[in-house]
Amino acid sequence: MPTLTVVMIAKNEAHCLGDCLASVQEIADATVVGDTGSADATPRIARAAGARVIDVPWRDDFAAARNAVLAEAPGDWLLHMDADEVLDPAGAATLRRLVDEDGAGCDAFEITLANYCNDPRAWRWTPARPDDPLARGWSGYLPVPLLRLFRNGRGYEYREPVHENITQSVLEAGGRIGGTDIVIHHYGYGAGSPEKAARYLAIARRKLETHPDDVKALHDFAEQAIACGLSDDAEAACRTALSIEPDHLGAGTTLANTLLNRGALGEARGVLEHFAAQPDPAPHVLMALGALECREGALAAAKKHLLASLTRQPRSPMARATLARVFDLEGEGLHAEKELQVACEIAPGIAEFADRLKAHNLRRDGERLVQAGYSEEALETLVEALRLDPEDPVTHNDLGVVLHMMGENGRARESIERALKLAPGMADAAENLRMLDGV
Repeated sequence: MPTLTVVMIAKNEAHCLGDCLASVQEIADATVVGDTGSADATPRIARAAGARVIDVPWRDDFAAARNAVLAEAPGDWLLHMDADEVLDPAGAATLRRLVDEDGAGCDAFEITLANYCNDPRAWRWTPARPDDPLARGWSGYLPVPLLRLFRNGRGYEYREPVHENITQSVLEAGGRIGGTDIVIHHYGYGAGSPEKAARYLAIARRKLETHPDDVKALHDFAEQAIACGLSDDAEAACRTALSIEPDHLGAGTTLANTLLNRGALGEARGVLEHFAAQPDPAPHVLMALGALECREGALAAAKKHLLASLTRQPRSPMARATLARVFDLEGEGLHAEKELQVACEIAPGIAEFADRLKAHNLRRDGERLVQAGYSEEALETLVEALRLDPEDPVTHNDLGVVLHMMGENGRARESIERALKLAPGMADAAENLRMLDGV
């Protein structure tokens, strides 16, 4: 019967290595851990779990370190794990069956890596089930298919010193790659220190210097540059990548984000429109375009793109919340409330959506207080709503109305102008500003 060996590199992973090794204990015939210089109990924990530990000198090259482990690994099949990962229990049985069947005609398999994070704006962010213990309190994750299970002894090797991968090597050797529904849960995504991010950036920069026209190298560098706060460098790298491969979705997404962050809305819209026009456009592109159109006051176009995004990815709380903003600007408060409620149900652990819903209800309370003539109480209620949702143009406009009623025309103007800045073309705010001007 074919055998399976788990392979990994590790450094100072004593806090998580035990969970990782326990998740593969029932299916692995052997484990080889390449220690790259731990100063903690990582080697001892690995040996206690039955792993063979080898010392791997660290030379700022992840591919080289992984290949050193592959060279020492026995077995017919190899499973690449990292210490901050856990193999899904249901997937473990499927994985072992694939090995027992000797790949069932395949030489390697892609496995979904669930990178846990609480950033619903991130590309590909997927909400986790609130009752899923394997989510460990995280609200969602970024699913990324990666080749993690492959035959041993075929000359397959990792390439690239950072964001290393083995896929190209498998393909060049004529290997057949299959897909699976197996999941590996990754809990250390984005948890590195600034020093670690700087090291990754240095490796990515050297890689780019060696391969200046490699689109993947350019995008990898851009991602690391953003992690280090170097948005100008990231933008330049993405522009170069797109000049070589205009339809590279990753580079386009990263460029659009950098443009939005520096306020270049028109150019960002052009980038997003290019990718939205592609066959079967990515949901996050449609959502970003809809959010931008909402900000610019093009509500019909915004609604069209947001609904299209939700057709492809109905459990996107960010698209729901953005659609709620569109409904609010159209005067459809009940529809807006419903979308915010759905966003809260999808991602109950994200405070932003709960705050938005509470602010929405406070604004409606404030509007009722205004109609009843309770200006002071309405003012307090609307101010609290803005504390929870400072980007709501409708509340800024309502606050301007209350301040005008109280004789505070200067402050009223500031609130209404803020509403128009957040939502150009907002008819109610424009009319209120004309009223203040006596036009």
